[in-house]
Amino acid sequence: MDIKTTLSDISSGQPTPGGGAVGWLAWGQGTGLLRMVSNLTLKSKRWEDGHASAESIIFKTMGFEDIVINGYNDDCKAYDAVVHAYRLDKEDPGRMSAIESASVIAAEVPLNLVSKVLEVSVLHSDLIGKHNMNAHSDLMASKHLLATASIIGADNVTANLPEILEGKREAFKSKLSEMMREIENMLSITLDWSES
Repeated sequence: MDIKTTLSDISSGQPTPGGGAVGWLAWGQGTGLLRMVSNLTLKSKRWEDGHASAESIIFKTMGFEDIVINGYNDDCKAYDAVVHAYRLDKEDPGRMSAIESASVIAAEVPLNLVSKVLEVSVLHSDLIGKHNMNAHSDLMASKHLLATASIIGADNVTANLPEILEGKREAFKSKLSEMMREIENMLSITLDWSES
């Protein structure tokens, strides 16, 4: 994934890649910075109290780059599927079912992003205070990128809920609210997102 090409794609005026895909990039950057701080913590005996946490972070986030790329691509595909469903002939008896099915997938992808943020936020909270303090600003940047990714994910879940049947919609809302509260707790931050 070339940075210049990715930025050009995002700014092209096409609907994809859009905000949801960018949320995966924010998660990747936040996770990458957490790994960087972990590696710097491991390099010095001075931060020995953080070594176990740092090692756990490095192990548990291995392969995060592929998760970012897959999530980014999945988000684009999910949005395109919703657009395709809406373009079906309004007289097509399967149109509403197709819209609902596509909307479920389009809500699942950002819900998965929020889930990934939660996983990394738990690791983040375990390192805080035991990390290499020379990289404190990097750890704070990680925290804010993770928070941003969670808000983007939450907004994208919410955007797809109106076309989802009530039972499934309520399940999405409940799971999302639960994870967002846990992320706030793990990152010690108040997230600006809407539960509507």
